[in-house]
Amino acid sequence: MKKLKSYTRIWSVEKVIYAINDFRLPFPVTFNQMTWFVLSLLAVILLGNLPPLSLIDGALLKYVGIPVGITWFMSKKSFDGKKPYGFLKSVVTYFIRPKVTYAGKLVKFQKKKVDEEITAVRGKVHALSD
Repeated sequence: MKKLKSYTRIWSVEKVIYAINDFRLPFPVTFNQMTWFVLSLLAVILLGNLPPLSLIDGALLKYVGIPVGITWFMSKKSFDGKKPYGFLKSVVTYFIRPKVTYAGKLVKFQKKKVDEEITAVRGKVHALSD
């Protein structure tokens, strides 16, 4: 298989915000990090009265600490070389997609019905001798 060089990654530079109006931020923030912070802050505000979040008394921890933690986790951590949301998406699609496939397409049997999950493993069979 031949590898082709692609330079499309050059054009996908993530935009960074250093200041908002005249207020200079203490550290640069990307749009992706801003999005995760705003979404997690909205989730904390909307779900703040439910039991896990309602037990937290500190407003600073609840409305700043948790969104900052979620933002850091989603922007810095990776599983199998993927960001957490990409990893979660691949796990969910694995559980949703059909398990009996050929070339990525569902195999439909006419007469035989397969309800069990089968894992085929190539290996050697070793017989025990006395």
